[in-house]
Amino acid sequence: MKKRNLSAKKLVKLSAREFHLYNKFEKKLSKIAKIKKKLALAVSGGPDSLALSVLSKVFSVKYKIKLIALLIDHNLRKNSFKEITTVSNELKKFQIKTKILKIKRKIKSNLHATARQIRYELMINFCKKNKIKYLLIGHQNDDVIENFYIRLSRGSGLFGLAPIEVIKKYKSIEFIRPLLDFKKKDLSKIASKNFNFILKDPSNSKDLYLRSRIRKLKNQLEKEGLNQDRINSTLANLASAKSAIEHFTRVAEKKYLLKNKRKMTINKKLFTNEPYEIKFRVLSNLFLKLSKKDFPPRSKSINRLINLCNGKRISKMTLGGYIFANGHKNVIVFRENRV
Repeated sequence: MKKRNLSAKKLVKLSAREFHLYNKFEKKLSKIAKIKKKLALAVSGGPDSLALSVLSKVFSVKYKIKLIALLIDHNLRKNSFKEITTVSNELKKFQIKTKILKIKRKIKSNLHATARQIRYELMINFCKKNKIKYLLIGHQNDDVIENFYIRLSRGSGLFGLAPIEVIKKYKSIEFIRPLLDFKKKDLSKIASKNFNFILKDPSNSKDLYLRSRIRKLKNQLEKEGLNQDRINSTLANLASAKSAIEHFTRVAEKKYLLKNKRKMTINKKLFTNEPYEIKFRVLSNLFLKLSKKDFPPRSKSINRLINLCNGKRISKMTLGGYIFANGHKNVIVFRENRV
């Protein structure tokens, strides 16, 4: 039997206000609309990711883009596969292709962080295998604010406190979060209007987990006047400051770094002319480019390197598989020969 070619408007239920939200959503994906690439969605079965699925379906029909929803069976509860299969069947009603990826290994500690790491690995591997460049994630504004409080509790600096970026490249896959300025209540309305089944994670309400405790604290702080709009204003200021530092870091990289086929040279004027934060960012970025890893060495190691480069006497230091030789005017960087 031939599948009916239904329009997106017939498939989904959106009010005039919700189509206004869709237009905002579409603008975030203008890059994909132009090149018409395949698109994957990270779908948990909660209201945020289900609303993301609805908006993405409208987008995919309009621009004739292939869409697939990636669902993770965390294998933590007895009925986890049954629940995620029900979510999959709900999505298929909207002609959204689905793929269930199963976490097979037992998670013994740090549940939320470990589960997040494994599911991202599964989705990234699937995207690479199927030549999908873009992965949409349903993080929304409440998540942004909760992350701010969590990082504040850990003593994070400006870069840690700045809000999540809409587009972030990770292991050759572009993670796109088009809902960061959407409120949860709006997304919940879209999800409940279009789906008969919405998955609830029982761990979200347990005080055992920091995010759950932060969520309750956030609600209390809102009553004291520290509401969502005020936090968003603070986050916008942090993002602006971060952008400024990134700009001056790029300027410094062009000014003080020189690369040829065999080695990299750092002009030592970087360490006398620039503020600490610029030195730190230049060296962190340098490690990422040289090693092609996802994270630079620890802050303590980079601080040791800054202290080395500030010194006048000739010495050297090995860090992250590279040797930094401290000369009179320059620091020479070359790969360590390991036998």
